Amino acid sequence: MKQLASFMIALTLTTVPVGLSGYHSAAAQEADKEKPQKPKTRRSEVLGKNAFNRIEKAQEMMAEENYPEALEQLQAILDGGDRYKPYEKAVAIQTMGYVFAAQGDFGKTISTFERALATGNLPPRVANDLTYNLAQLNLAEDRPEKALQLLTKWLAAIEGDPAAEAFALKAQTHLMLDQFGDAEKEIRVALSKVEEPKQQWTRILLSVLLQQERYGEARPVLEDAVERWPGVKAFWQHLTAVYYEADDEDLAFVAQRAMHTQGMLTTTKELSSMAQLYLYHEVPIKAAEILQAGMDEGSIEKTEKNYELLAQAYMRSREWAKAIAPLTKAAEMSDEGRFYEQLAESYLQDEEWTKAEANLVKALDKGGLDNEANSWLLLGISRTRIEKYEGAIKAFRKAGDDDDLAKDAFRWIRSIERRLAEQRQLEEQADG
Repeated sequence: MKQLASFMIALTLTTVPVGLSGYHSAAAQEADKEKPQKPKTRRSEVLGKNAFNRIEKAQEMMAEENYPEALEQLQAILDGGDRYKPYEKAVAIQTMGYVFAAQGDFGKTISTFERALATGNLPPRVANDLTYNLAQLNLAEDRPEKALQLLTKWLAAIEGDPAAEAFALKAQTHLMLDQFGDAEKEIRVALSKVEEPKQQWTRILLSVLLQQERYGEARPVLEDAVERWPGVKAFWQHLTAVYYEADDEDLAFVAQRAMHTQGMLTTTKELSSMAQLYLYHEVPIKAAEILQAGMDEGSIEKTEKNYELLAQAYMRSREWAKAIAPLTKAAEMSDEGRFYEQLAESYLQDEEWTKAEANLVKALDKGGLDNEANSWLLLGISRTRIEKYEGAIKAFRKAGDDDDLAKDAFRWIRSIERRLAEQRQLEEQADG
């Protein structure tokens, strides 16, 4: 089970959407949610009347998604020569950045914000806020080194204690650079500053712990996470893997059942694996229910392997009659005779000797049986029950080639021979 745990951890770290190590997409989402606020343009501040009117008009055009007109209004300020002050031009360039951001063009947004900062004409507070925005955008564009430089610059310039979000952003940046120690330090500071942790921050901490294989430390974090966000599949997957790593198979089973109950398991692989777990934990009827429902609904593929699993679940539930249909399907799909052999065994349980005989013949004809001698023995028994004595003796002689079965096989042959002798005697007496 430990191999399974390691596999599951590796799998979910790389494939879960906004997973515990895939922070490019997460950064993009954070940048979307925390888009830079538009600059204040109250006339009572530094902006002159003409510049104020054009920037205000540009913002109105942005709200209407008329981006070309918004850019024209701002470009007019830049082309206005001495008519506009350096500060007004810097604000116009900054506002252009917001226009590009509204269009989702982060590359142009970054270069335009950098251009606004390079003028040196923005007030220190505005310039520092823009530096923070640039750090977010660079992270969204998968430039963690640049983002870290900007964050360091921003932290050096601000007054007072930064908000928790700033530490979380820095932690995310360190994580993208595989700087796990720094990432853990920053995210723990962020978490200490809030009463309720954000889900994304918990993901950052878990990514640090899991990538360093600190499963014992990750366990309580994951247990808390599934209580706070029970609908997040990734947390359940990781918790399951951590339980397996600790050899807590019962708890892992509980976690997987929770996922199944919430409808998180939807693929053929997930559902069939769940069924196998029910079989492993000696709940075969539940395994059969999952497999039968999945195959009826189309969520589980109708493959030889899955038909076999369904048949096993029914047989282990002693539902011999229900095992016949999936076994027949598996037998028809397989190149080996073992499914016909299992099918015959199902018929033997109900003493349907004729059907058992027919399927044992098919099994032996196809071959590939693990214990061919035993199948010959069962064939002999089936033929004996339907009084095909000559064929039964031939089958028992085949079984007798196996040293382990020879004694039983020849006992059956002697029994048949005595029976045949008795019949002949009775017939002779009748004739006489």
